[in-house]
Amino acid sequence: MTNVPAPDEFRHSRAKGNDALRATGPVVESFFALDGAAYEPGALSKGVKELMGLVISVTKDCEECVYYHLEQCAQEGVGRDQVLEALHLAMVGSGSVTVPLLRRAIAFMDQLPGLAEPTSP
Repeated sequence: MTNVPAPDEFRHSRAKGNDALRATGPVVESFFALDGAAYEPGALSKGVKELMGLVISVTKDCEECVYYHLEQCAQEGVGRDQVLEALHLAMVGSGSVTVPLLRRAIAFMDQLPGLAEPTSP
């Protein structure tokens, strides 16, 4: 079973890796710009686009992408129930093979303000 990183650890590792990737050539920066532009608000809100990215990430089995989109959902004020519904759709669309990744996604969510499971009083 893979350990779920703390959000700060994930952000640091991702930033370091992106810097190393950018150093390999200009195509990377062009791709990052395209990716950023795709998630800008338009006919769909940024939060809806992040939910879509989350579902795509689960179906493509990209754990790092799942964590990234969960963080973006939290920043956009997407609610836990909305994220869970999106994860359920990803599971229905891709089948039981997604279950291990969804377990880690829930564990990561529970570390994010705004997406953590509410605690009982």
